Amino acid sequence: MTRLPIFFIAALLLVSAGAKSAEAGAHEAPKHEFRGVWVATVYSGLDWGGSGWPPPEERMENILNRAERLGLNAIVLQVIGRGDAMYQSERLPWAYNLTGEPGEDPGWDPLQKWIDAAHERGMELHAWVNIFNVAYGNDNDSQKEDLPHVRHSNPEWIEDDVWLNPGIPEAREWMVGNIVELVENYDIDAIHYDYIRYNQGGYTSDSETMSEHNPDDISGLDNWRRHNINEFAKEVHDEVSRIKPWMKIGAAPVGHYDRGSADGWGALWGYSSVYQDSRHWAEEGHIDYIAPQIYWTIGDAPRFEFIVSDWVQNRKNDRHLYIGTNPASSDVRREIHRQIDTTRTRGAEGQMFFRYQSISADWDIFTSGGYDRYGTEAIVPPMPWHDMDAPNRARNFVVNPGHYSAELEWDEPDPAGKDHARFRYAVYRTETNDRRTVEDILADPSLIRIVTGKTSFTDELSEEDAGKEYRYFVTALSRNNVESAPGEDQLVITSSDEEPLVSREFELKQNYPNPFNPTTTISFRMPEHTHARLVVYDLLGREVAVLVDESLQAGTHNVQFDAGNLASGVYIYRLTAGSYTETRKMIFNK
Repeated sequence: MTRLPIFFIAALLLVSAGAKSAEAGAHEAPKHEFRGVWVATVYSGLDWGGSGWPPPEERMENILNRAERLGLNAIVLQVIGRGDAMYQSERLPWAYNLTGEPGEDPGWDPLQKWIDAAHERGMELHAWVNIFNVAYGNDNDSQKEDLPHVRHSNPEWIEDDVWLNPGIPEAREWMVGNIVELVENYDIDAIHYDYIRYNQGGYTSDSETMSEHNPDDISGLDNWRRHNINEFAKEVHDEVSRIKPWMKIGAAPVGHYDRGSADGWGALWGYSSVYQDSRHWAEEGHIDYIAPQIYWTIGDAPRFEFIVSDWVQNRKNDRHLYIGTNPASSDVRREIHRQIDTTRTRGAEGQMFFRYQSISADWDIFTSGGYDRYGTEAIVPPMPWHDMDAPNRARNFVVNPGHYSAELEWDEPDPAGKDHARFRYAVYRTETNDRRTVEDILADPSLIRIVTGKTSFTDELSEEDAGKEYRYFVTALSRNNVESAPGEDQLVITSSDEEPLVSREFELKQNYPNPFNPTTTISFRMPEHTHARLVVYDLLGREVAVLVDESLQAGTHNVQFDAGNLASGVYIYRLTAGSYTETRKMIFNK
C-alpha cells in the first residue's frame, strides 16, 4: 500500500464569528454554528449518572456517539447540580446520583472521562453549574464530618432550604471558589451558568441583609439584588481570565428578559422577577455567550420567533446567542426543525437543546421535508474577542489509499509557544474536477468529512464513490476554533483489488505561501519510483540550495525551503525526475 507523506496543511484564517443563515437561507446549514445539548445529572441522573446497567462509562459513550451522529458539536454536562460535584473536589461532596449514596467516592473521575471522550470526537465540553440553587432540601444533601454540604455547614447562607443567598458576600465567594477549583483542575471548554438568579421574588430576609451588605450604597432592593448577581458574574470572569484567559463563560437565563420582551404574555421575567440582568453581563464582557431558555412554540403566545428576535436585536457587545429550545415538550419537538430555521434566519449563532433524553429517541428529529438541518458538519463559531491567531499547520500528513477507503494521519501543529494550545481538526474531501478556489472549497460545509480531536481519520467510501479521484484537505482548529489553511492531496480510491493509483503524471506545484518569509513549502507529484532532484537558483543561475537529490517513491512529496540567510528577491526552483523537468519562480520578501 502506497503512503503519501504531506507536510503542507495549514494557515487559512477564518475570522467569521459564525455564518448567519439570514444570508445562507433558512434550510442551508452554515459552516460555523454551535449545536449543543444539555446533559442533566441531578436527581437519579435524568440523562446520565447513577449505577445500573449498562455501566456509566458505556452509557457516556452511547450519549456521545448518538450526539455525534445527530450532528452536535458541544456537550453541556451538569457537573455541579445541587452543591455537589460530578468530579473529584476538595470543596464539594461527591454527587449522590453517582453511586446512590451522598458523598460516596465512585472510584473514578466522571468529568475527566467526559472531557477526554468529547474532545476525542472534536466536541466541546461545557461544564454546567447550578449557581444559586444548591440543595435538594433532603437527605441527598451530603453531610460528612470532613466535607459537609453547604446546606449543613453554612445554613445561614441558605434561603427557602435550597437557595444560596447572593446578597451575602461570603456565600458568593464560596461559589466563586468552586468554579475556580473546576477551572484550575480540568481542561473544560467553558463554564456554563444555570440558576444564576434569585428565587422568584427574592427572600424575606433581604432588607436586613441589604442593610448589612451594601458597601456601594445602592438604592432600591431590586437594584441591590441585581447588583449582587452582577458582582458574582464579574468576580468569576476576573478569576477565570486570570487563570485561563482562553476559557469561555456562558449563561442560560430565563427566556423572557423583561416586560416588553414577552409579546404581551405574562411570564417569569429574568430582569424583574428573579433579578437576572444577563444583558449587562454580556455588555460588560463578563460572559461570552447567552443561551436563553426559549421553551415555547412558534406562532402561539409567547411566540418563539418573537422572543428570539428580541434577544438578537438587543444583543450586547456582539456576544454569541445560542438559543435554548425545549424538545422535551412534544409540541416543540414536532417543530424543532422550524425552530432551528428561525434561529438561523433571525441571526443567532446556534442552538442548545433541553435535554438529551428529549432528542435521543428520534433519529429524524432535525429532518423535515427530506432536509436534515444538521446534515453537514459544523464548527463552533470563533469569538473575535478571544485569541484569533490561526494555529500553525499540522505536520506530516500521510494518506494511505485503500480498498473502499482512505486512511489519513497527521501530527499536531507546533504550538508556537502557546501553553494553552489544544487542537481539533477538520477534514475536507472534494473531487479533483472541483475547479473552485481553495477558499470557496473550505467555505462549503458539505465537504467536511469530520471534525475530530484525533490525528487520524479513515474515510469509508461507498461503492458509488470508490474509484473517483479526490483531493483531501486537513486544517487545524485552535481553542477558539480559528482555522489554519489547508494542504491538499489527490488520490484515486479504487473499488478493484488492484493497487490504488495515486498520480497519473509528474507535477511541480507553485510554492506556498508565495511571497514568503522566510520559509515556504514546495510540493511535487511523481507517478513512479525514480530519482528526483529539486534545486533552487538565483536569477543569475547560481545554485543556492539543493532540496532533494535522491530516489523517491511514487506519490506526493512536500519539501520546506528556508531562505533566511538569503537576500530578498526572485528565485527559481527546478524539479528533474527521470525525463521530466519543470521550473517555477518564487518571491522571498524579508
